[in-house]
Amino acid sequence: MVLAHGSGGRPFEILALAAGLYGTAGLLAGAFVGWAVATAIAAVPGGWRALREDRDLDGRAAAALLGLAAAALIMAVGAGAAHGLLVAEMASRKLAVIATAGLALAFCPVAALAGVACARLVVRRTRYLPAPRGLGATGLLLVAFATAGLLAFVAALSRADWRVLDLGPLWSALAALLLAAGHAIFWYGSAPGQRLRARLPRRGLGVGVTVAVLTLLGLGSQIGETSPSYAAITDASWGLRLALKIARHLTDHDHDGYSALFGGGDCDDSRADVFPGAEDIPGDGIDQDCQGGDAQPVVASPEPAPAHTPAAPAQHGAFSGNILIIAIDALRADRLGVAGYGRPPGHSLTPTLDALAQRGARFTHVWAQAPNTPRSFPSLVTSRYPSEIAWQKQSLNYSNLLPSNHTFFEPLAAAGLHPIGIFSHFFFTADRGISKGFAEWSDDGAKSIADSNKDIASPRIVPRVIARLRKAAQTGERFVLWTHLFEPHSSYMEHPEFPTSLSGVQGLEEKYDYEIAFADLWAGKIIKTLEETKLDRNTAVVVFGDHGEAWGEHKRYFHGQDLTEEQLRVPLLVVVPGEKPVVVDDEVGLIDMGPTLVDLVGAAPLPSFHGRSLLPAIEGKPLPSRPIFAELLPSTATPSHEVTVIDGAKKLTHKISERRWELFDLADDPRQQKNLADQPASRALLDELRAKLVKFEERKRQN
Repeated sequence: MVLAHGSGGRPFEILALAAGLYGTAGLLAGAFVGWAVATAIAAVPGGWRALREDRDLDGRAAAALLGLAAAALIMAVGAGAAHGLLVAEMASRKLAVIATAGLALAFCPVAALAGVACARLVVRRTRYLPAPRGLGATGLLLVAFATAGLLAFVAALSRADWRVLDLGPLWSALAALLLAAGHAIFWYGSAPGQRLRARLPRRGLGVGVTVAVLTLLGLGSQIGETSPSYAAITDASWGLRLALKIARHLTDHDHDGYSALFGGGDCDDSRADVFPGAEDIPGDGIDQDCQGGDAQPVVASPEPAPAHTPAAPAQHGAFSGNILIIAIDALRADRLGVAGYGRPPGHSLTPTLDALAQRGARFTHVWAQAPNTPRSFPSLVTSRYPSEIAWQKQSLNYSNLLPSNHTFFEPLAAAGLHPIGIFSHFFFTADRGISKGFAEWSDDGAKSIADSNKDIASPRIVPRVIARLRKAAQTGERFVLWTHLFEPHSSYMEHPEFPTSLSGVQGLEEKYDYEIAFADLWAGKIIKTLEETKLDRNTAVVVFGDHGEAWGEHKRYFHGQDLTEEQLRVPLLVVVPGEKPVVVDDEVGLIDMGPTLVDLVGAAPLPSFHGRSLLPAIEGKPLPSRPIFAELLPSTATPSHEVTVIDGAKKLTHKISERRWELFDLADDPRQQKNLADQPASRALLDELRAKLVKFEERKRQN
């Protein structure tokens, strides 16, 4: 599979890794299965033949199996229920593992007692069980349990869409089982195999195979991290990438998440503070991030200075009206009707957003600074990259922000706007930290993490937004109001207004599209309220997506897994009364939104801002070129670590966890399908962007 479909892989390296890793797994599995089978047969007086010939012994063994099945069922039901009630809500992965183990131990006595009781109840009735010749009741039960397990597995897959799951390791395991079964049938069930087996030196053959496998494993472990074979394995293998991941984990001696073997990239596996992606302390003589040298001390931030310094209100006329900010979750940039998308073709999903785009500035090349909500929104409100934010605990999926962070709503409040936040989602609780600077903050009706994925929140959020806008219109207060429409986030719900007709992955994507249409419908109610109350005459409207959504472009679905275009590119619309419509093709980031609004009202930007004002572009002026950065920080949900830079339609991604660089020309390859990193003609561009990206990674973070 890897040799056929993986590009750039070296055959001997891939074969060495496959034979070494799969072979070692096979040797260990074979030893365990052999021991388990031998132990089970030895526990039965007379072995399997006695089970087939002794009806009473067969009955007792069958009763024991049924008792074990009852115990296993009680364990499964009890652990599942306890997990749903207690463990699923835990944010800490370590605590969840400990709690799961504790719950399993707690159910062990109950399951054991139930198993013994069940065995005693059925032991006298096993004579009624069918006992086919050659299998007996025990063999028949084993076959029945195996069949039931397979059917349960198929049923579980049917509850999800199996086409969006990574089933490669399962297919590899199935292939291994089929090969093992064929192997066993040949050697033990066929006459030629039995004759050949009698002639072979089995012990010598076993030793030879073991030595060969371990030799190949040793050779594979020494393959350098820059080898293209690792990329080929990641892109095209079924189960080898999982085997490689396990091997790296088992050879990580300092437990920092990286190994010095199997291309893991750890340049000092005896120090837990030295690993790819670590923060490199400049000038200490230690290469903490394994980039090939110590970071150089800098006296200033590597970020370019803001391209547009806010002018005095008298120079450009500071905007004296209100600001309405509407965030739509998981909204891809290419799903807007004005971007050419329609379902069915020619029928826009977003008439409300399309109308706004015709009235204001539509930014066509916008990147989020993270591919998921819990990193993107904090980056947005602080105008800082995710790794620069002061987190309570960065590794958590939904970590709170520390009070030392500052949001762009603080200078807006100082400029005379009344900050209002209206939400209904578990992420927007007031203690999260992103509410800093707000005078009003409500999160009424928010669901739990588990329940939110099937929530339809807009119908209870938008009426509150409308009521607050009407109140502001009556009182004449000056406000900045931020709300968030969650619908395009999975699991996608169906709505009567937008009936669906497809199934499978196409059906999921159809529901995603119609979730966008549903959010646009409710956003339209907000915009209509502005018009009815005449607030549209003095209210700037900002609409954006916090991240994108993948649909198999890179064998990924949904979001939060990597920094590909489909997960990072988002729409951004800014409508300012009095400004002419404009389409802005300059490269910008969501990190720029806060400085833009602060500049719009004539306030001074906070020193902590790392974004720039986009006000010149809104006014129809060109923006100086500037690189855009984004980060995928490792967390309990997504252990991968990636950083990317986009500069002049060229994109370089450093997949730190995979020790891999990927270079793309987005002008010719907007879907990011052709990696140019290994092409000699791209060496100069790779070196140029790599220098910028390494400088960004090694910058001193001022939290």
